[in-house]
Amino acid sequence: MVLSPVAIKEMDEPPKNTTDTVVVIPESSPNIEDIGVSFMLQFQSGDREAFTSLFDAYYPAIFRFCYRILLNSHDAEEITQDTFMQVCKASSTYKPLAKFSTWVYTIAKNLCINKLKSQKHNHFMQSHTEDGISTLETLVSQVPTPDTEIERKETAEVVKQAIQSLSPLLRTALILSRYENLSIKEIAIIMECSEVAVKVRVHRAMLGLEKRLQYMKN
Repeated sequence: MVLSPVAIKEMDEPPKNTTDTVVVIPESSPNIEDIGVSFMLQFQSGDREAFTSLFDAYYPAIFRFCYRILLNSHDAEEITQDTFMQVCKASSTYKPLAKFSTWVYTIAKNLCINKLKSQKHNHFMQSHTEDGISTLETLVSQVPTPDTEIERKETAEVVKQAIQSLSPLLRTALILSRYENLSIKEIAIIMECSEVAVKVRVHRAMLGLEKRLQYMKN
């Protein structure tokens, strides 16, 4: 079974455990055109509406990212809310030393990893909603299209278990690369590793998913 990069859209996690402390990650000179940076600086200056705009602009992407890592809509909602709570708490000390998206993805990544670590004894996630099943089915184009609702759900379960079998680091690297379309450089900053390590993790994630799916389908 050969997996296409477009078909694989769900996986792994980042490095170390973190606390509520928000770390600013140096990347390059601040980008004045970065809408997230603009909203954050406005909020820092006392504009409360700017935070609402910031939340509205980034909430969908952060929730999507968390869901793809955690494979559970309730947990994804919880971590997304926690992410923006940390953004709010960090407003007084915020400095635009990196793209806002890099910064907020890093916060979400660390929270997701902490959540996964707290669930490490759970081998399988609870059943997903219809939206979750639909999302999972887009991950692997080589899985035959089911003819019935029962087959469709069985296929989604196979894909879900295959994704869950990947380590958090591999899953996260692949999601950021294939789903969020971030550059290798930005993923390296978010995952706090080298660009070479990112490439290795994405490659290993793709191979691991393919192997797991082939085993489960046989």
